[in-house]
Amino acid sequence: MYQEIKEINVTSYYFANGNTNKSFPRRIETSDGRQINFIEEGLRCVVKKGQDLVQVFNMNDGQTLYRVCFEPANNTWRLLGTRML
Repeated sequence: MYQEIKEINVTSYYFANGNTNKSFPRRIETSDGRQINFIEEGLRCVVKKGQDLVQVFNMNDGQTLYRVCFEPANNTWRLLGTRML
């Protein structure tokens, strides 16, 4: 089940196959202080939101799928939802 949208902090990144142009979140921290570590397998999609481009990531920790979004225009990360694998 998906949950409500929450702001998060990304505390660690990794780069896809050594490509320094494509970074992915490795660890996030939620507003309640919970830390989640992702495995290094994720999907990244760039979508248009109004006039801005945002990045949507589907990441997992081995048990749960997390959909997170980065909005470069305001430098904000959001947890869009979670779902059990």
